Amino acid sequence: MKAGGIAFQILFHLPGVATNRPDLCRSADDEMAKAIRQTPQRFAGFAALLMGVPDVAVTELRRAVNELGFVGAMVDNHLEDMTHYDDSRFWPVFGAAEELGVPIYLHPSPPTPEIFKSRYRGNYSTMAEIGLGTASWGWHEDVGLHILKLYLAGVFESFPKLKIITSHVGELLPMMLSRVESMPASQAMTEKGSKSIKDVWQDNIWITTSGIFCVDTFKMLKQVTGTEHILFSVDYPFESSSSGKRFLAELLTTNTLTEDEVDMISRTNAIRLLGLSEAAGLDQSD
Repeated sequence: MKAGGIAFQILFHLPGVATNRPDLCRSADDEMAKAIRQTPQRFAGFAALLMGVPDVAVTELRRAVNELGFVGAMVDNHLEDMTHYDDSRFWPVFGAAEELGVPIYLHPSPPTPEIFKSRYRGNYSTMAEIGLGTASWGWHEDVGLHILKLYLAGVFESFPKLKIITSHVGELLPMMLSRVESMPASQAMTEKGSKSIKDVWQDNIWITTSGIFCVDTFKMLKQVTGTEHILFSVDYPFESSSSGKRFLAELLTTNTLTEDEVDMISRTNAIRLLGLSEAAGLDQSD
């Protein structure tokens, strides 16, 4: 952290590791809370939730926030069978998050073996197949699709103050917002009085930079997203903090962001979104 200039870090569980069994969710959250209590001036945590059993997820979210002091939850982007959370049986989780005032982080999840075979297998290596299905492409389009499904299902209409975090400079959605808004299904939403997808993007979605340290891609994100909804993120341990530090410096040297805007995306936006202390990360004596 020190080498990368990271003074305060939000901790998450690895996607899929603790989210398929309720006992693992609870014990993993307890273990994280124990670690955070040792250095609370440096860390805060997001809960793991069993989305396959929504009432259990709601109970754990409330416990994690009210008893453990967590500031949000990270959930797998889909269940093991690729089910997204647009069905109303999952909505109590969103309602609880809105009530508690904490965000839900939708994190990419690997596709099933059947999806790997039908969509990503081709005349190339197994390594290439895995890459297409996960970090090179499939992860990102699937999260983008999920957010659109939540919008079209009316989740943001039912929970207007819901906060959703998405990774990787917006999971392909920034370049598609205008086209999505022009489609008949989106127009039908606005005609009945719902917010447009662009309004939802500005009001309900926060976007992290995690793992995509490309100035040109960031410029595109900034063109369609208020700076106050962009969050600097490294994606550690999959990316290095030093790479993130160089990226912030590059945003300044290329005049992509001002110093005040860099402070926003790397500190004050997170403080505001997560309800952190204004002093979060300022004590670096240890």
